[in-house]
Amino acid sequence: MTQSNETGRTSSSGQDHVDIKGLLSPKIYDTIWKVAAPALNKEDPPTEFPHYTTPGTDKYEYVPAFKWTSGFFPGSIWALYERQLKKNGDAESTTVSSEQLLKAGRHWESGLVEQQFNTNTHDIGFLIMPAFQRDYELTGNEAALDIIIQAAKSLTTRYSSKTKAIRSWNEKVSKSYSYTDMNKHFLVIIDNMMNLELLYYAAEKSGNKEFYDIATTHAETTLKNHFRPDNSSYHLVVYDTQTGEVTGKMTHQGYADDSTWSRGQAWALYGYAVTYKYTKDPKFLEASKKFTEMFLSKLAEDGTVYWDFDVERPTYWDVSAAMIACSGMLLQQQLDPTLNYLPHISKILSRAITASSGNGDTILEHSTVNNNADAMPGLRIADTGLVYADYYFIETVNRLLDMGLIN
Repeated sequence: MTQSNETGRTSSSGQDHVDIKGLLSPKIYDTIWKVAAPALNKEDPPTEFPHYTTPGTDKYEYVPAFKWTSGFFPGSIWALYERQLKKNGDAESTTVSSEQLLKAGRHWESGLVEQQFNTNTHDIGFLIMPAFQRDYELTGNEAALDIIIQAAKSLTTRYSSKTKAIRSWNEKVSKSYSYTDMNKHFLVIIDNMMNLELLYYAAEKSGNKEFYDIATTHAETTLKNHFRPDNSSYHLVVYDTQTGEVTGKMTHQGYADDSTWSRGQAWALYGYAVTYKYTKDPKFLEASKKFTEMFLSKLAEDGTVYWDFDVERPTYWDVSAAMIACSGMLLQQQLDPTLNYLPHISKILSRAITASSGNGDTILEHSTVNNNADAMPGLRIADTGLVYADYYFIETVNRLLDMGLIN
């Protein structure tokens, strides 16, 4: 997920730079540091990690290390360290030093080390890659690479040669359905495309071809079964564990089974760009571009990304979907210099930044965790700050800086 080894530029036509107030605000460092610093007073590694701010407040709710979002806050610290190390943009205007960020990054990631052995989740890529990939690439820490390779081994245990996919959830229950028998139901969500980079990166560094083959097979299976004729994504596809046949297509966090959950569409466009990066198979880049075109066709005129593209407006935003999409579009530009999404990216970033107060635990506001009407009690959370919205915002700005696209 770090882009330290990628290069790219926009095409010569159209907008070729971004000029948005607040994009490089020192408050970005201050906000991350305010949350990071208290843990440094304790010798033991963190056991809980920021997830979302309670709606109506601006303070983080924390979750255990095994929850899928726990890697994003350590990753945010490392992404700012990456910016400091390159002396990019606002790196020299902040009061937080690179030494402080390095210490904080190492401390926060230490609470995730045991997750490399977690075979109970497909989200091990989200848990490991944001911090440990940067640790290895920026500092040469071989222990971080060892953790990545072990995490990839753990993820391969969830692969099925029958379904030709990696299992996402073990089980899932809502008010409208119940899948609790792993011997019958094999659940795959579009989010899982984002965990393939763990396998590809580990394959590249270790020479283990099985990692590469499993990732590519999963991407091909998802491409076959997860998308509608208009290039919109289903959230959840259910397979028969024994036969590998598709038995259901639905949503868990979107508005309806036949609607387009915006964050799922963002995962798709980003995930297939990553797949193309490692395979160089043009069908994956073409897929990413098609999913991007679909995403942009549903974008509001002012750059707002709503939590679902097909729900009646006005409705809740999802700034996390917006930031994931922006970073994914920039990755496409880095991989294909003929592309230029900057006008759309500028509009999206400007809308998200100007709508955020910057006073709470998160940099950005107005994200949606889950607004599905059939969500179980306590799981329907909207209009909140989200740790991964901030992570992908920082990553987006890092890409813009690396590409020389910020005025």
